[in-house]
Amino acid sequence: MNMRKVELRMNEQLKYEVIKDLVDHNGNKNRASKKLGLSRRQIDHIIVKYKEKGKSAFVHGN
Repeated sequence: MNMRKVELRMNEQLKYEVIKDLVDHNGNKNRASKKLGLSRRQIDHIIVKYKEKGKSAFVHGN
């Protein structure tokens, strides 16, 4: 598997940091959703993707 450095844009970086902190420290999903302006359901979806792919889950598809 090729491990390349993952570059994130500013908003993607913020999402990554908030979700990583949430997962690592068993944080508050409601607080994370307010901080990112996303719904709880979107937060849950992002957490699942983060656990599967790590940081690369936050790279925009385009």
